[in-house]
Amino acid sequence: MLLTMMRRLFLILCLVGAAAAHGQAPFSHATPTSRYADSRALFDRALYAPAAEGFDIVLSQMDPQTDLAEQAAFFRSICAVRLMNRDADDQVLAFLDAYPSTSRRKEAVLEMAEYSFNRRRYADARDWLRRLDGLYLPKTERAEVQFKLGYSHFLLEEYDAARPQFAAAKATRFPVAASAQYYYGHIAYLDTNDVTAMENLEPLQDHEEFGAVVPYYLAQMYARQGLDDKLLTLGQSLMENASAKRTPEIAKLIGQSLYKKKRYPEALPYLAMHRDLGGKMTADDYYQLGVVSAQTGRYKEAIQALNKISLNNSQVSEFGLYLLADCYVKEGQFEEALSAFAAISSTANDPVIQEESAFQAAKLTYKSSSPFGDALNLFKRFLVDFPQTEHRREANEYLANLYITSKDYGRAMEAIVQTGMGTMAMREAYQRVAYFRAVELFQVSDWSGAQEYFNKSLGYPQNLTFVALSHFWLGELAYRKGDAQEALAQFESFLKTPGSYTLTERSTALYNKAYCLYKLDRLEDAASGFRVYLQDAKPTDRKTFDATLRLADLYFLLGKHALAQEYYEKSVRNEPKGRYLGYAKYQQALCMGLLGKDQQKMDLLRKLSQAKDGQDAFGGKYAEEALFELAQTELRRGDNSAAEADFLQYMRRVPGSEQARRAALNVAIAQRNDQRLDAAILTFQEVVNKYPGTPEAREAITTARSVYDEANRIDDYLTWVQGIDFAQVRASELDSVAYMSAYDKYAQSNFEEAAKGFGRYLTRFPDGFFTEKAHHYTGESARRLNKPDEALASFRKITQGPIGEYHINAWTWILRISTARKKADEMLLAAESLLSLSDDPSLLREANVAMMQGNQQRANLEVAYGYSEVVAADERNSPEMRTEAKANMARDAMALALKAQQVTKTADFIPSWGSVGLEVGAQMWVDKSLSAYAALKKEGPALLQAEASYFEALVSYLDGAYTASNDEIFWLIDNLPSQGAWRYKALLVLAHNYAGLEDLFQANYTLDFVIAENFIAETAELAKKFKASLNTVPEDQTGAAVDTILETPTLP
Repeated sequence: MLLTMMRRLFLILCLVGAAAAHGQAPFSHATPTSRYADSRALFDRALYAPAAEGFDIVLSQMDPQTDLAEQAAFFRSICAVRLMNRDADDQVLAFLDAYPSTSRRKEAVLEMAEYSFNRRRYADARDWLRRLDGLYLPKTERAEVQFKLGYSHFLLEEYDAARPQFAAAKATRFPVAASAQYYYGHIAYLDTNDVTAMENLEPLQDHEEFGAVVPYYLAQMYARQGLDDKLLTLGQSLMENASAKRTPEIAKLIGQSLYKKKRYPEALPYLAMHRDLGGKMTADDYYQLGVVSAQTGRYKEAIQALNKISLNNSQVSEFGLYLLADCYVKEGQFEEALSAFAAISSTANDPVIQEESAFQAAKLTYKSSSPFGDALNLFKRFLVDFPQTEHRREANEYLANLYITSKDYGRAMEAIVQTGMGTMAMREAYQRVAYFRAVELFQVSDWSGAQEYFNKSLGYPQNLTFVALSHFWLGELAYRKGDAQEALAQFESFLKTPGSYTLTERSTALYNKAYCLYKLDRLEDAASGFRVYLQDAKPTDRKTFDATLRLADLYFLLGKHALAQEYYEKSVRNEPKGRYLGYAKYQQALCMGLLGKDQQKMDLLRKLSQAKDGQDAFGGKYAEEALFELAQTELRRGDNSAAEADFLQYMRRVPGSEQARRAALNVAIAQRNDQRLDAAILTFQEVVNKYPGTPEAREAITTARSVYDEANRIDDYLTWVQGIDFAQVRASELDSVAYMSAYDKYAQSNFEEAAKGFGRYLTRFPDGFFTEKAHHYTGESARRLNKPDEALASFRKITQGPIGEYHINAWTWILRISTARKKADEMLLAAESLLSLSDDPSLLREANVAMMQGNQQRANLEVAYGYSEVVAADERNSPEMRTEAKANMARDAMALALKAQQVTKTADFIPSWGSVGLEVGAQMWVDKSLSAYAALKKEGPALLQAEASYFEALVSYLDGAYTASNDEIFWLIDNLPSQGAWRYKALLVLAHNYAGLEDLFQANYTLDFVIAENFIAETAELAKKFKASLNTVPEDQTGAAVDTILETPTLP
């Protein structure tokens, strides 16, 4: 790996032209001998590229048969190896072919073998090592060659060839003996030769290199050999030190040993751990997990495990299915238990399991049928198939109850009474028959008789199902009699009775309960009741249509308009041709208006006003109401022509109605809004003349004043009013006149005059009826006139009052203006307010972006990180904004990691993680930062890719992963050549990595390059400081080597 890093560094330096100076001077001498000597000197200094050039010159000038040529050829081939040239193999082979008797043969072969072995080219290493056969090697060297040859065979899965090599190496007393012994034992383990494997591996349990892994293999072999005590002794220490990958298998082995010893509570956590951590599960594994779960009372977990076993004729499948059925019973899942018992009774080979399964299946059929289905035949067949069964008495008792039950409920009750009520079975039979008799009477409308027998059934509350059903029908009787309070009590008794949840009547009971609450004027409770019903009811239940509409009405009455609109819409969607369709659509439209969705409201009202549905329960009333409301909405929105036309159409449809007067008045208002002032005055006069004394006539007098005023006909107005005997114009009406005057100008987009008008209104009526609206339109006018200070003042006034319909708009513009001005405090306040008030997705996205940017400005890093995460995850944000958010996440997390670590800095250098490594909190932020940087590296612009790559390398360096850090730096340099700043900062980290790898030559070489280039003055200065620290000789030469970096590069 060191050679790899050296080669890549030289390639980089060659690209920037730094190496040329080193490659020319040594070959200035004239003779081959002097060139050879110079090249050897370069070779000894590990400057292989210039050395190779020198050897090439020597070879070109010398007779190949000379000793000097032979030596030059040898060193030339070794240079090729150490420079990792692609043709290094060929050059070594060429040398050996050219000089078959060379004394350098062993050195050349060993060099090539070592090179191939270190490069993990084990097939090549194997072939080169075999070339050493017959050559003399010292014992130490021979042992190492035997081990490496065996290791190469091992990794090539040539175990038979590897075994004798390891055997020979482990027989020595050299350092490789322990490694050879481990791999020799490992091959025996793979061959399931456990005795040999244990003989070789057990002595290595405390070995420095193999002690961490040997126990895992021993545990496997102890399990295979049934050595449970040994396994349990070894297992605990294994679990304490196991890696995440090995933990599941170790947990399984320990759990199985405890299972064999019937120590189920101890076995459970280990078997569960094996499953939860991703261990491979077999049928036996699931069965064992199911057994220990059931034995410890964890039936749900047992059911989950046993359900994983495939159904077949195996013993595990048979016993597992029976245990599964038993667990279903324990959990009260009787239908599932019945299916399981029925299946095992028909397929089981074990006679005991077959008998028990058949009996349990019959019992469950009896308990679940209504009436008893095929339970009668099941019990009869059971007694025939198992005549000697110990369950004979119990089975006969079930048969007696089945025979008693019949459809002639009156006579059945008489027979039960004559038999006596001494046994629970008889009392339960009486309860059932009384219930069925009550149902018969109910069906023929004999309410009194039905009530009597339902109460008789409740007199013997043996079976909770019939208790629940009796309460249900008593509730129906009370509701039909108009006694909502009694009906509510009975339905609640039904719902509280254990077991009622599974009954089909539950849905109707929930529906009826909600109606009872509605009739008792408990609106909140009624709304909750209808919601519970809708959640419980099946889609095919016709009552869901009515319940949806009633729930919408309740929410409307309670002022919860968003929920009301949602349920009106569901009502329309679920019953598109229903009798109450017109009503539902009209109410839906009203809700849309109350929620500020005017366009959707008007679209719906327009369609409804044109509808002609003969099935409508209200005779088309809501088509007319929709037309009027549509006109009202258009008028409010300033679409005066449309409003006038729709009001006139309404007056033609229902000319004599009270609403027609209001429509006529609104026609005048629409005309006034369109500046058709004379027409509006005539219409006002018509309203007063046609409807004298009405509220609309009085309103016409009041409203007309502003129109006369705007038309400069105030004298005409006074003359007109004086001639109306019922006219009473009060001073308070000036409020409306002043406001409407200003609003008219706003509606005409005359924002300058509108702002003045609203200002006069607010001065004259600071607490007027239209104060909030005036502030709103003042702000809107100022905004449209590009007067942000005035707009902000008005919008702030709105936010200082009670929350109203204009708050969201006010906060929106406060946010946008403060964002443009980069005023973080007000921007954050506005964003927080929008997040709490608005449900508009685009506004929420805008607020989230502001929260990110504002907290970023204020250096609230954790909060900024959280909102950056939200912005980055929202695909509806622009790519640029998401990239900004990801960059914030990466940088904030890294800063928070340093803060959480409480790192200290020396001068201006990169902090280390400290002597105890990363704290948990700091590690979390480092992981988050690296995750964000990984996304930027994959998809971000080149600058952010370079930054991300740099920080990945930096964190690897701080973690001590110097080689991984170097690989990342090489990636940055190769793939992002234009990012000079990050490249040279990365080279500074590269030098630290080399120092960490104790390769001071490469560290100094890299630092020299950074200093010489001087691309960034600060980086060059840091390189100088670090170079000085590297080359300072410690005062205590006899002490331990300094292996930590005291001063390291700064964090950008």
